Amino acid sequence: MPSAEGRPDALPETRPWSRRKIMSRLLRIAARSDRGELLHKLTEQVARLRVRELTTEIARSTGLLVQSGPFRGMILPARASWVDGDLTPKMLGCYEAELHAAVERAIARQPAVVVNVGCAEGFYAVGLARRLPHAQVWAFDTHDHARSVCAAAAAANGVGDRVGVGAACTPERLIELVPERGRALAILDCEGYEVDLITSAVARRIATCDLLIEAHDFIVAGATETLAQRLAATHAVERIVEQARDPNAFAALRDLSDVDRALAVCEFRPGIMTWLAAWSRA
Repeated sequence: MPSAEGRPDALPETRPWSRRKIMSRLLRIAARSDRGELLHKLTEQVARLRVRELTTEIARSTGLLVQSGPFRGMILPARASWVDGDLTPKMLGCYEAELHAAVERAIARQPAVVVNVGCAEGFYAVGLARRLPHAQVWAFDTHDHARSVCAAAAAANGVGDRVGVGAACTPERLIELVPERGRALAILDCEGYEVDLITSAVARRIATCDLLIEAHDFIVAGATETLAQRLAATHAVERIVEQARDPNAFAALRDLSDVDRALAVCEFRPGIMTWLAAWSRA
C-alpha cells in the first residue's frame, strides 16, 4: 500500500519570499539584461514566483495525487522540485499531455523492461511501474537529489522493489538493459544527451525497444531530425509536437482567476517542443 508521504499533512511549506528578496532578484535581472530581453525575463520571474504559491495551494487540494491522465492516482513526492514549473501540471495530470496517447499505446504493448533516462522525481518511472505491475523499471538521473526523490516516490507508491535508480546511463548500459527478445520501453528526457545515447549502432542493438524521446533542438541543433533518421531503419517514427492546454478542464483550478489558471498548466518551455515516438518493428 502507498505510504502517507506526500499527503497534505506531510507537505513542506513553501516559504514566501520577502519583498526585499523579490526586489533584489528582479533588480539583478534588470542589471544584467538589455531592453530587448528585460520585460521577458521579469515577466517569467514574476510568473514563477506566483507558481510557487499556486503549487502549494493545489497540492493541498489534491493531496499530491495525480488527478488525470495515464498516471492518475499516483502519489507525487513532497520533496519534488518546487521551482521548476512542472509539479502543478503533474498534479493536474496535464504534464506533457501530447504524450498521453503514446504512453497508453506503449503500456498496451506490455514491455517487460522500462528504462527512463532523465527521470527527475520519477513521474514516468514510478507511473509506469504502477501501470505495468510485471515490468522492471530502471531510472537514471545525473543529479543526486533527483535520484533520492525518485527512490522515495517509488517507495511511497509501493513499487520500490521494481524501480532501480542509477546515475548515468551509457549507450552500453542501455543495450545491456534491453532484452534481445520481448518488448522494452525507453523514456528519454536528458537535455540533449539523447543524441549521444541513441546512435545508429545503438538503434540497431535495441530494435525490440519502443522509445519516447524529448528532442532538445534548442540545445543540440537538428536533434529531432538526427534521431528520426537513426531510428528509421528499425522503428516506425512518429513526431509529436507541443500543443496548447485548456486550464478550464480541471476542477482543481475552478476557483482561480484566468491568469492563475493559465500559470497552473504552464510548463515553462523555452520553445515549441517536439517528441519522437519510435515503435519497434521487431
